[in-house]
Parts: sequence; structure tokens; C-alpha cells
Amino acid sequence: MIRKWFDRKAVAGIATALAMTITGASAEGLMDMAKDDGLRVAFFNFKPYAYTDDSGELTGTDVDTLKAVLEKMGGKVADAQAIDWGALIPGVKAGRFDVVAAGMFVTPKRCAEVRFSEPTFGIQQSLIVAKGNPHGVVDYDTIAEKGLTVAAVSGSAQVGFAEASNVPADKIMQIPDNPTAIAALRADRAQVYALSVPGSREVVNGVPEKDLEMVPSFNMVADKLAMPHGAFAFRKEDSDFVDAFNAELTAFIGTPEHLAIFAKHGMQADELPSQKTEELCKS
Repeated sequence: MIRKWFDRKAVAGIATALAMTITGASAEGLMDMAKDDGLRVAFFNFKPYAYTDDSGELTGTDVDTLKAVLEKMGGKVADAQAIDWGALIPGVKAGRFDVVAAGMFVTPKRCAEVRFSEPTFGIQQSLIVAKGNPHGVVDYDTIAEKGLTVAAVSGSAQVGFAEASNVPADKIMQIPDNPTAIAALRADRAQVYALSVPGSREVVNGVPEKDLEMVPSFNMVADKLAMPHGAFAFRKEDSDFVDAFNAELTAFIGTPEHLAIFAKHGMQADELPSQKTEELCKS
């Protein structure tokens, strides 16, 4: 009996040690990768977080912040690929890339799947409508009350906001990108495009026709605070690396260098994060 107990304990101890060794090797490997070849980055092509500029260079608040923090760690970006929104989390979990830099909001559901860094921004909501706001849109409640159709990027927080505000499913047009939403607005297939404030600014300021406008920003949806915070997403097994990354990231957020990145991409100092990832994963 004593021998059997010992054997079970020994096997359990070996298994635990092996798991710890694998986890440690994974984290150490990611740090080595960052310093040697660099990290593989996935992004969703969307201003101001990550996008390709007119010269073909990948830039954006998330991209530039990631590069700056990795540089302080002695690391770098190896390559970056544009990925459909719905494939970002499955892809990082499967190891097809090492980090998601896409202005991804921290939510409890996503926290169950990936390890988020500390947030890099916290933002309010806005809605885009035709110039003059012909339907008098104010918020999601207006959309529901007036039977309007709202466009939102498939899988985004804005889809959830519309659902929580009792907008019928057939009135929520899930689209892949900004050009599709703009075309829907102009053809009156949708009367509203739901985005956060920075994304709305980019869309409205970026259309030469100047035929779209933002409604005033707001931070309450369905009687709940709707001020999402964005962060970088990593594999859960890379937590040791993320801890080291967070040490540099939190020291960087709000510095003149970081605020210069914000300003370059049209974001403002009042859009700095106000909550921690731990809080956001529980809310």
C-alpha cells in the first residue's frame, strides 16, 4: 500500500515537473524568438490600431506600441499578416502567430481563451450616420426604437451592444470592413454604422465626399458601462513572457513617446486606459 501511494505520488510529481518544464520552455522560447528572429504578429486591417499606410508600411497605435515595447525588451517584430477578425484568436491559440495586435477589446469570454496584456487604451462608443443625421440617431436604443438597420464588423463588441439593446437580429448587418459598411450606408441598406470613437473618427475623416458624420460619443449601452479597453492577445502558455512584456508596457503607457503614437494616429490622451486587465476579465 505504501509502495503504491509512493508510486502515484512520484508519477504525479514527474508529470507536474514536466508540465512546468514545458511551460517554462515555451515562455523562454518566445523571449528568445522575440530577441532573435522576432515575433509573428497578426493584425486586423483597421485604423487607427493596425493598418498599411500609403507607402505600404504597417503602422497604427497597436503596431507602433508593440514595436516600441519589444525594442525595450531587446526584441522585434519578425513579420505581420492581415487576418480576418474571426480567425485572430483561433490563430494565436494554434500557434500560427505569437501575438494579436488589432485593438482587440478585453472581455471575459476572450480572457477564457487567450492571455491579454495590460490595456493600451480605453474608449467610448459612437455611431456613424449620413450627413445631417436624417433619422435622429442618438444611441443603440434609437436604432431599436426606429427599426433601423445597423452595420457592425462581424464578431465585434458592437454586435453585442446592438443585441443587448434589443435590435432584432435581422436588423444587425454583420460586415467585414469599413468599405462594406460605407457602401451599405450610401445605398441605405443600413442607416447606422456602429464603431468606437477612434474608428468612427477615421472613417468620417477619411471619406473625401464628406457625406458621413458621427453622433456624439457615449459610454452607456443597455444601462451598462460600455468603455472597452484594448490589449495585445497572446497564448495562455506564454504567460511568463506576457508578465515581462507587461512590465515594460505599463511603464510605457502614458509617456510622451506613447502619447506621440496616439497623436500620430488620431487618438487622444483621454483615451488612455483606466482599468486593469484583471478587472476587465471579471466584468
